[in-house]
Amino acid sequence: MNLKQLQFVANVAKTNSFSRGAELSFATQPTLSNGIAQLERELGGRLFNRTTRTVELTAFGEHMLPRIKEVLHNRDELLSAADTFHNPQHKILRIGFSPLVDIQRLNRILEPFKYSNPDITLFFKECFLDDLEQRLNQQQIDIQIIPTITKPETENCYLFYQDPLRYIPAHENNLSNYLSFRLAELPTTPIILTGGGCGLNGALNGLFSAEGITMNSYPGQAISYQVIEEWAELGIGAGILPEGKISQDKTSSFPLFIQRDQPAHFDYYWIWNPEENRSSHLEKLLHYIQTTVPSLIQGLSPEFSNTM
Repeated sequence: MNLKQLQFVANVAKTNSFSRGAELSFATQPTLSNGIAQLERELGGRLFNRTTRTVELTAFGEHMLPRIKEVLHNRDELLSAADTFHNPQHKILRIGFSPLVDIQRLNRILEPFKYSNPDITLFFKECFLDDLEQRLNQQQIDIQIIPTITKPETENCYLFYQDPLRYIPAHENNLSNYLSFRLAELPTTPIILTGGGCGLNGALNGLFSAEGITMNSYPGQAISYQVIEEWAELGIGAGILPEGKISQDKTSSFPLFIQRDQPAHFDYYWIWNPEENRSSHLEKLLHYIQTTVPSLIQGLSPEFSNTM
């Protein structure tokens, strides 16, 4: 296994094409195909289903892609850390976040900060919650973003955004007359969850428990949010996902409410270390988070609204 093979996989997954993945990798298609085949043998499973027309990740590929991206990200972070040592003027901010975070929203929110601070490099790191907390404690990241239904028990936090929840019914259920659902009146169809770690399971359990409701969970576990949607389409179970994680072409989902005028949602919080561990460029980001980001989220900035 080598980093080039991992980059091949990432580029094919990004382009859904072996030929375009090869171009992106500055390699010939046979070189890329052979490299991926060697990696598949070493990992013990196929990463892609490939036909004459389409290339898509297998279930095993869906499972491995985030880990492959993490290795590649760690390589970039290592090189940047070395550059920072040799060039102290180069500032790095490492932002860790749960897979539930809407990365497009995060990237757009931070665009003005990056534009105004070209001397600061932002590194994104997607991690499970336990890993995020450990990395923050060990100062391997500077700030984290987590989903929750209650405010974290720390003063070093600030609300980022709220994402409404949507109910994805099992395909076999005839719900054409419904426009929305209340938490206490959901169909008896079991709710499909993930393997844990991203925060979805814990936040949903907390949401149901806060209303005195026992969630009917499907005994199996999906490896991704897309799989939850696919299983719902097959009638295996239902799903509940934040709006930011619903596929754009997914029309068979419904707003979820706690009460008639109270939408169900997840809160996403920034969390950082105590003051004695903060760098000057982290302080600059925290100031931006608390003074500028709220207006961007609320759509008060015309240039941001036009990009949403």
